[in-house]
Amino acid sequence: MSTAHDPAPFETELQLRWSDQDAYGHVNNGRLVTLAEEARVRALADWADSFTPGSGALVVRTLHLEYLRPVQYAPALTARVWVSRIGTTSFVLQHALIQDGAVAVTAEALMVHLTADMSATAPLSPTLREAFEAVHRPGVSAAQDL
Repeated sequence: MSTAHDPAPFETELQLRWSDQDAYGHVNNGRLVTLAEEARVRALADWADSFTPGSGALVVRTLHLEYLRPVQYAPALTARVWVSRIGTTSFVLQHALIQDGAVAVTAEALMVHLTADMSATAPLSPTLREAFEAVHRPGVSAAQDL
């Protein structure tokens, strides 16, 4: 259950492909990075639908993943994403990839807002800041939450 002070994470089901598996029958670790990216892109589109092209770029500065258990082709893989920190020019996103009720992968991405020409960092716009504050769960990491 979420409250105004603890909003619910963005949640989406991620489609796995047969070719995502490695020789051991697990979803390849490299593919899990791409799946975390897919969840992040969907969450950002959901939260910041007013982000206009040409007003700057949001880029990943750092990405840290922890593989807690193998991901299989089935059952479904669910992703949860939320904002754990908001700075002046950056913010931190937490990701949890969940299969069969258990967290399989956690990820933390430091996102940076750049100028339109991508030559320098730029402050988050009031619109972006407002969107991220609505889903902000201060200091709650994927490892702690689930």
